[in-house]
Amino acid sequence: MTLRTCLRHPEVKILLERGSWPAAATPDLRTHAADCASCAQLVLLTQAFRQDRAQAHVQAAPRLEAPGVLWWRAQLRRRNSAIERLQRPLIGAQIFAAVLSLVAAVAFLAWQSKQGLTWLTDFPRALHFESLLPAALQNPLGESALVAALLAVSAAVSGALVYTTSEKR
Repeated sequence: MTLRTCLRHPEVKILLERGSWPAAATPDLRTHAADCASCAQLVLLTQAFRQDRAQAHVQAAPRLEAPGVLWWRAQLRRRNSAIERLQRPLIGAQIFAAVLSLVAAVAFLAWQSKQGLTWLTDFPRALHFESLLPAALQNPLGESALVAALLAVSAAVSGALVYTTSEKR
C-alpha cells in the first residue's frame, strides 16, 4: 500500500462511481489505470465489490409464493385457531363427564357391595349368555375371565378412540 496517491485517481474514481468505467474513459486514462498500481487496484476492487453486490442482491431476492397459497394458508390458520378456541371448553366438559361417570360407577359399586354382588354372577344367566358361551367358560372362573377380557377390550377401544379424536398427537 502506498501513501501517495495518483493525480488521475479522482478521475478514475468518478468514472467508477458513475458506473461508466471503461466505456467513458479516454484511451490514455485506461492505459494509465492499467500501468498505475493505485488506479488498477481501485478499478479491480470496485468492480469486484460491485459484482459481489449484484450476486448477493440476486441471491437475497425473496421467493414470493402465489397469492392463492398465501390466502389458503391464512384461512387454514384462522380455521385452526377457531377450532382450538372451541375445543377448550369441550375438553373440559369431556373431563368433567369422565370424572362424573367414574364417581357414579364407584358409588354404584360401593352401594352394591353393601347389598351383595350376587346380581353380578347372575347377570350372564339373566341374559342367557350361557347358550353363547362354550362349555369351558360356563363356570364362575370362565365368566369372570370373560368379563375381564371384555373390560380390557372396551378400555383399549376407548383409549384408541380418544387418541384418534385428539387433535394434538
